[in-house]
Amino acid sequence: MKTKKVVLFIVEGITDKTALGAILSKLVQNNKVKFYICNKDITSDNGSNASNAKIKVNECVKYFMNKEIGIRKNDICKIVHLIDMDGAYITEERVITGNEEKFIYSEHCITAKSKEAVLSRNRTKSEVINTLAFCPTINNIQYRMYYFSFNLEHVLHNELNVPDCDKMILAERFSEDYHLKEDLFMDFIRRTDIAVLGDYKDSWKFIKVNGNSLKRCSNFHLFFNE
Repeated sequence: MKTKKVVLFIVEGITDKTALGAILSKLVQNNKVKFYICNKDITSDNGSNASNAKIKVNECVKYFMNKEIGIRKNDICKIVHLIDMDGAYITEERVITGNEEKFIYSEHCITAKSKEAVLSRNRTKSEVINTLAFCPTINNIQYRMYYFSFNLEHVLHNELNVPDCDKMILAERFSEDYHLKEDLFMDFIRRTDIAVLGDYKDSWKFIKVNGNSLKRCSNFHLFFNE
């Protein structure tokens, strides 16, 4: 029997794996699904920039292989990087000064105590994404980046500004709702009010304009077309 290769999903937090892990393991039948959890956003992390973006992703792959005994680079056939958009491409007019310490998101603007903090984060995040979105390989492993906008909870649950303490509850609920119902998940992720029209290139053109990186949408459905 032919040994299955690994599709490595790089995600920001444990709730990504909790919500999607079991579903993806059923849908990706020709290969093994594995997750590497960064526990941070490497597209906007301190020290991340366009020049070291590929290095950051490759470090994730190395950390994964160090942890997963027996998996080598040649065992990984594809890296799938799932990110939250977090309004990375909005214009300055959509950043509003307010009293909250944390960034508060709506589908039209981001409100924050420090406007410059949002703009600085968005400059870094957008530059890193621009570098990675059309990067075909990382260390000779096929690479693709897909987004949830404005974030995972927004796409999966249509909820904004979910407290961290509630994210796992929602993730577990989503996984349970689609347990052994992968066909319904495919219907969900391809819904016209979520799935961005066009091909992969078109999906990145779309997310960069008209405040779309705050709106509820995703290009993850395209993963299942490739």
